[in-house]
Amino acid sequence: MPRSALASLTLAVILAAAPRAGVAAQPFAGTWRALATTGGMQCRFDLVMTTTNDYIEQARCGPYLTSQRGWYRVFANGTLSRVVTNWSPTQHLVVDAGGGSHFEPSSRPPGGSYRFTFTTPNTMVWRDVNLGGTLTWHRV
Repeated sequence: MPRSALASLTLAVILAAAPRAGVAAQPFAGTWRALATTGGMQCRFDLVMTTTNDYIEQARCGPYLTSQRGWYRVFANGTLSRVVTNWSPTQHLVVDAGGGSHFEPSSRPPGGSYRFTFTTPNTMVWRDVNLGGTLTWHRV
């Protein structure tokens, strides 16, 4: 994992663990985990959300690891939208027809919009507004 991604994740975990005023008013703040199977691979998502509406997320599917960070906004209609400001990997390998290869920049991942429901104070369900998938997050 690149040092900047590790440093960002470490900072986000420290910030999420620090005592804060008003956490009860911000039910998203904290550390969350979700599991899913995608393309036959077990995937684990780790998410840290702060009271200042910043987030950092890591997704590990089989041997693959991606991360993103950014900010989120919660709307009164039960929708949460995210904007990605930093991500990893920032490059991917492209294999050329002649047998060679080169790196190209990776596109910024979409932030996404989700309809959310808290089934308990420590469990929330996100339904992707655009793609229709569902992910259940558990507070860690």
